[in-house]
Amino acid sequence: MPLQFVNLFDLNISTFIRYVVYVGLLSAILPSCELINPAEEIPAYLQIDDVALSVSEGQGSGSHKITDVWIDAENAVQGVYEMPATFPLLNNGPTYLLISAGIMDNGISSTRVAYPLYFPDTMTMDLEEKKIYQLTPQFSYRSATKFSFIEDFEAGNLFGQIAGDSSLIRVNEEELVFEGGYSAYIYLDPDHPVYEGRTANAYEIENGSPVYLELNYKCDQAFEVGLYGTSGFGNISLYKWNINPKETWNKIYLNMGADVQDLDSDVIQVQIRAVFNGSNTSSHIYLDNIKLVNF
Repeated sequence: MPLQFVNLFDLNISTFIRYVVYVGLLSAILPSCELINPAEEIPAYLQIDDVALSVSEGQGSGSHKITDVWIDAENAVQGVYEMPATFPLLNNGPTYLLISAGIMDNGISSTRVAYPLYFPDTMTMDLEEKKIYQLTPQFSYRSATKFSFIEDFEAGNLFGQIAGDSSLIRVNEEELVFEGGYSAYIYLDPDHPVYEGRTANAYEIENGSPVYLELNYKCDQAFEVGLYGTSGFGNISLYKWNINPKETWNKIYLNMGADVQDLDSDVIQVQIRAVFNGSNTSSHIYLDNIKLVNF
């Protein structure tokens, strides 16, 4: 369509005023488009496929089940990402990152938390738009972490049988051991339908401390983990954590902090119970690297 030029001298006065107002509005609107639709920021990207856990002497196994990373950039929360993950960051230039290790509390996928006993990884990265930065965060236990007990079954067995007609025994067959030379084994069948065991020692834990039981296991039927303590009401036996079958070795973090506090006992013991469910002719439970950790 050809351009049309307006001769202002041909306009009547009202039309002239409307024309001036229109031109004024148009000139005001055009520069403001940049404010309404600002230029989009272009992110850099972090790619985290895996993490590592380093342990010191006296801290037991370095096995872990860190499933997520919790990301802070320049002290601002960015999000929680299940690995493997590639995600954007709108920060550019030198950026301080704090990356925390995320777990599934009590093995439940809907209760994901930053594990309070692992120290976050921190770093400063010079980020550029569009670039992808591959990272493998390195975690370790916080220096304040107390290992109330570590049982890897290499030298003995901390769990004494208190009931039942089956036993928790040490095994060293390579196909049955998670790592090291030994794991623990509970066998159940109609003639040996129950095992119940408890730590021979009791442990004093400061009230209000985060308390977790870390455990490697595999099993073809469920078993229970619990606490035992003595309060003003007498002896209390609590079985709260049901561990479901896993065909391959798995790690779980059992959050016991609130339960230890509710138990209101000067000391606590950890206990394990398994009752044959009859789904197979026999059942098999394997355990390793049991740690009671707290502050």
